[in-house]
Amino acid sequence: MNESSEVRCPDCGTFNPPDQESCARCNFPLRPAQSATPADEAPRAAEVPAAAPPDPPAAAEPEIRIEVPERLRQARAKRRLQDPSLTLWLVIGALGVIALLYIGLRGFRDSNMPQVEGARPEQQARAEEVMRAIQEDSTNVAARVAFGDLLYDTGNWTEAIVHYRAAVRMDSTQVEALVDLGVCYYNLGFSDLARTHFESALARNPQQTIALFNMGILSEHSEDLEAALGFFHRSLQTQPPEPLRAPIVEAIARVQQKLGRTAPPLPEGSVGGN
Repeated sequence: MNESSEVRCPDCGTFNPPDQESCARCNFPLRPAQSATPADEAPRAAEVPAAAPPDPPAAAEPEIRIEVPERLRQARAKRRLQDPSLTLWLVIGALGVIALLYIGLRGFRDSNMPQVEGARPEQQARAEEVMRAIQEDSTNVAARVAFGDLLYDTGNWTEAIVHYRAAVRMDSTQVEALVDLGVCYYNLGFSDLARTHFESALARNPQQTIALFNMGILSEHSEDLEAALGFFHRSLQTQPPEPLRAPIVEAIARVQQKLGRTAPPLPEGSVGGN
């Protein structure tokens, strides 16, 4: 029998012959469903049990078959649009976490910067700046020397030695660092080590004014007055800056008095200033 000519029971869905008066399965009346419904007649929804609503008319089936897949396609398209956004947010979230970790570590590092004993606020700020440079690059010679100078200026001789020694190991031409390293040792009571570093500086630059002057101080303290006078004269012959010239002249006069004689005259034009 051709299924398209059969009458479907609106109650149980069973297909019945076209001339069937009632459903062969559930005995539901089939004739009213085949007759045209008057325009002013309300749908007979009351005749349909609430627990089992009737299937939509056969004419509505094509619309259902089209509409449902369309909703599914829209849902799938929405998911496809959402997935890249989700991935993007995950990436952004990961970058955010990394940024927070970096900021946290940076803050922890900055909060744990060493406090330079005896430093003024501006010196401490400079020390922290230089220390960050050293933490970023431990081979930064200029930063090592700069931090050593800060420690030197604040009287932290032992700590200054650490950074001066590191700078000199990386660059042996750092003559001024060698001289300051010798001064740190001298201030700590290690005169022999101080002399060694002054001599190393003079081996690299025989005209290093401060190294010559400090060698004169060491010689004077060891009562080698002739050697002290020679170093002081050589220091003066380098034409030192005015702030250093006065201490050198005073040292020459002091040693000259200890020797009980007049110091030999300096070559003309060898002394800076009058």
